[in-house]
Order: sequence, then C-alpha cells, then structure tokens
Amino acid sequence: MNPAKTEAILREHVRLCSDLHELFIEEGQLMRSTGEPPSEEFLEKKKKFVGVLDKGLELLRMINESGEPVSPILSPLVKECRDKIMKLMIVDRENERLLLKCSLPPRMKEAYSKVAPGQVARAYAKFAK
Repeated sequence: MNPAKTEAILREHVRLCSDLHELFIEEGQLMRSTGEPPSEEFLEKKKKFVGVLDKGLELLRMINESGEPVSPILSPLVKECRDKIMKLMIVDRENERLLLKCSLPPRMKEAYSKVAPGQVARAYAKFAK
C-alpha cells in the first residue's frame, strides 16, 4: 500500500479516536452530573458511532493485510494512534465504573460513598507495620 494512503488512513483513525474520546468524556460527565446511567438518546448516539468505527477498522485491516511494513516516517502517527487508543481504554474503564455505581440499588450505593481525606492513608498505616 502506498505511504500516502497509509498516512491518510492513520490520520482518519486518529480523528475517529478523538471523536470517540469526546463521546466517552461526555458520557462520563452525564453520569457524574445526573448520577444515573446514560439515557436511551445518548446510547443511540453511541450506536450510530459503531458503524463509523467499523469502517475505520476495516481501513486499518487493509494496511495490515497489505503485508508491507509501515514506513518509518509514519512512526509518530502510529504512536499517536496507540496513545489515543490507550486514552480511550482508560476513559472507558472509568465510565464502566461510573455505570456500575449508577446502576446499583440505593443501599449498595452507600458503600461507594466518597472517602474522607486521610481515610485511605490511615487504613494503609494499620497494615504497614
């Protein structure tokens, strides 16, 4: 595959990852502000994005299936793609935790209440001896 086409595909993937990152950030903010799982409207918005992401992944497969190594000139772009994916994974994991917390019955939510400053340090100090 020619390097210009590979670069275009990678740049598109970075853009898709950035858009998905913004969507995940919005999802987290919604759950933090409302204390409830995302609305059906928001979930539909996410579902629409899946089709776009599938097309982007198909383009990445084309690069992989070409059998040609990616040009060293594109290494920074590949690194940027990897970095974006790692950010997505971190934010998605945070959102999963928020979703679990939002979905719990009221009595179980109490167990996940905020920790007082220094409480964790005191707990660890008990076992540090």
